[in-house]
Amino acid sequence: MLEMVRRDQFRQDLLLERCAELTELDARLAELDGLLAVSFSMRRAPVERCECGTPILPGASFCPRCGRPVGGEADA
Repeated sequence: MLEMVRRDQFRQDLLLERCAELTELDARLAELDGLLAVSFSMRRAPVERCECGTPILPGASFCPRCGRPVGGEADA
């Protein structure tokens, strides 16, 4: 559109054609974003949490916040 303004040769048919292409691309991008979001949420493993609520990192033996053994009780 900028070129049309610069050249003072406005063509509505060309503008509508380009806008239609952009609309199709935008719809396809939205579809791909949705597919990626679903794929990402399906691959995400459930987060294991300590009794205190802190997320436990994979391979950890103890809670980084309260020190409880993973899957066990803290000694009192």
